[in-house]
Amino acid sequence: MKLLLTTLFICACSLFSFGQTDAITDTTIYEVAESLPYPLFKTCFPDKHSSWTADSMRRCGEMNLLGMLSANMRYPAEAQEQGIQGTVVLSFVVEPNNGRISNVGLLKDIGGGCGQEAIRVLKALDEVGMRWAPAMQGGSPIRVRHSIPLRFKLKEVLPYFISVNGDTIYTNYDTEPSFKLGIDSLIGYVINRLEYPAGWEDSCMTGVIEMSLLINKKGGLQVEDVLDFNNLGLDFQWEAMRLANNMGGMWQAATYQGMSVTASTPLRVVFKSEASGCKTANDVFDRTTVLSDEGSVLAATNKTDEAISKWTEALKLQPDNCEILYYRGTTLLNQNRREDACKDFTRIKEVLGITWFEDVKRLVCGW
Repeated sequence: MKLLLTTLFICACSLFSFGQTDAITDTTIYEVAESLPYPLFKTCFPDKHSSWTADSMRRCGEMNLLGMLSANMRYPAEAQEQGIQGTVVLSFVVEPNNGRISNVGLLKDIGGGCGQEAIRVLKALDEVGMRWAPAMQGGSPIRVRHSIPLRFKLKEVLPYFISVNGDTIYTNYDTEPSFKLGIDSLIGYVINRLEYPAGWEDSCMTGVIEMSLLINKKGGLQVEDVLDFNNLGLDFQWEAMRLANNMGGMWQAATYQGMSVTASTPLRVVFKSEASGCKTANDVFDRTTVLSDEGSVLAATNKTDEAISKWTEALKLQPDNCEILYYRGTTLLNQNRREDACKDFTRIKEVLGITWFEDVKRLVCGW
């Protein structure tokens, strides 16, 4: 997918939702307490660990929090360029009424944008639902100032990853995988060789199927993933894969530092029937595509409200176009319109039965 999630956290854990307590009238911010606050995670809750003490739950919550913060921080480019590394210390207040945080600031910064990045991630976790058990004093919850140290450490970023099958797949390369005869020939090949599944012509079904092609260092091809955005079905998916598999030997491998390497590249195919009764369906699809593309251009220039408007107009024509639902849902989420975003994400699940962003959906919208 071209549209990236800018404020989401892809993780396997589920956040524990901290319930509302009675209103706390004491607005004092305490610096010390008999019992310090700690983050709440379902994996650390007593029903899963009956023998755990409050200290056990606190340590579990703190370890989970540090892991999430470290996994989701982006090392600032300025800090990388200047070789800055070290420990940032965040300061914040845990509110006893709702388990949220406030007054987020820095006790220690190392520069290069590291402090701001640490603040961004902590605030974003609060926005997506992470809650805290409050500090306690004399048996009552109180507001307390708390701190967390976060270490920024430079490490070498490998240009590849190892797949579950043990393949070395490059994500950074000097030249990308390419169709040997050029992009125009690739477009012509897809248009001329893609066949509408037999027996379905009068259905007038239209849609896009996107595949991820793994091109190995010898130019061999393997279809890795298939996204049927319009739920066209297995016959259409099979035809898309048949077309792709027939391209074996037609691809040039990616290169990295003068050697051929294995890498993936996307391939999108469009299905429209040429049957005489399908003109209206094809026109609707074409208009939907134009509106979707206009929305993507607007989103790329930070005109998010206008982009959402375009996608909404497109979805009036094709309500179950899962690609456009994803674009709109992601943009809504980045505007902190979580409930509206989850409606789009849930609809994708209803239409397709699966999502290609399941971990994100579970974290943001629940199961």
